[in-house]
Amino acid sequence: MAENARLFFAVNIPEETKNRIFAELVETIPQKSFGKTRRENLHITIAFLGYFPKEKIVELEKKAQTLKNFKKFEAELNEIGHFRGRVLWLGTGKGTEEFNLLAKKLCEAIEMPNEEFHAHVTLARNKSAEKKEFDAVVEKLHAKKFFEKICANSFDLMQSIPASKGQVYKKVFSIKFSG
Repeated sequence: MAENARLFFAVNIPEETKNRIFAELVETIPQKSFGKTRRENLHITIAFLGYFPKEKIVELEKKAQTLKNFKKFEAELNEIGHFRGRVLWLGTGKGTEEFNLLAKKLCEAIEMPNEEFHAHVTLARNKSAEKKEFDAVVEKLHAKKFFEKICANSFDLMQSIPASKGQVYKKVFSIKFSG
């Protein structure tokens, strides 16, 4: 029987940026009501594959390699938002169009439906916050006016592995942009 791995494509962000996001944003979110993203797991998801047969990863890499001519680009992390009161995120301003294009081209290359995509770094998931508390946290994060530039020059296939302290993410392969 084939073994499956829980996989997603992501643009990983520099360690210094992860440290800033974690210290300035994630750390200020109440632990009691939110499941906060661990510092080492901060990234920008490009496409979520879900459970995928391990024996097909080589074929997946071959298809993803077709994007190596994608041009590297600068992006700005500076938008606070949420998905229907469930997920708090840090989004992009500049670079949004490039992330959208990357996600679209990647989905085409790997022959996966191009679902609605919104470039973001997940900060936390709402476990039990009522609307009033959730809105107050969003407002507090907005007030911080977080701003950071990053250079997107590659993307990675990541595996999500369950662990006692939450998910551990492991890089499976990386595609560097040549442009």
